[in-house]
Amino acid sequence: MLILITSEKSNSVEKEQLLHFFENGLPLLHVRKPGMVEEEMKCWLSKFEEKYLQKMVLHHHHHLAEIFPVKGIHLKESFRSNQKDLAGYVEGYKSKGFTVSSSFHDLEQLKNNASSFDYVFLSPVFTSVSKKGYEGQTFNVENISCKALALGGIEADKIRRTKELRYAGVAVLGAVWLAKNKEEAFIGIYNEYRNVYH
Repeated sequence: MLILITSEKSNSVEKEQLLHFFENGLPLLHVRKPGMVEEEMKCWLSKFEEKYLQKMVLHHHHHLAEIFPVKGIHLKESFRSNQKDLAGYVEGYKSKGFTVSSSFHDLEQLKNNASSFDYVFLSPVFTSVSKKGYEGQTFNVENISCKALALGGIEADKIRRTKELRYAGVAVLGAVWLAKNKEEAFIGIYNEYRNVYH
């Protein structure tokens, strides 16, 4: 699996950039816009055709999955710990055909809590590109039964190492959004991912 996580901030060329990524092989986009209120998120999603929405997963305003034909929802760690009936929440979305994924930052927590998710992010695997002081842990997921994706410091030259650490794929953020040429950065990561994981 190869996933791109959106930049938190939106800009005037974001839609064109995302369409370019989709047209050049991006299979799945995680929409992470923590600053967006519901109406802004509706407006953002309504800019995209259905064929692109079907490749999107929502990190916030999960109920919009009932309105827009997105692929699934993602639960951040704090959401998971604050949800009174987490199993019921997850099952509610799964029963409607949505994927449900989540984020972990600790290997033991992942082992104990990941079974109900379609796939999970584990981070930081390498030192983060976008978050200062977020040191890589080089987690090995060889003995993990769920589908774990490496997040944190994922640049093209690190992708082979993620396969060696037994990840099912990678999730990318800073290596694309902080690059001078975002399209070029994405293509480099996509090509290396294809080389390593296919």
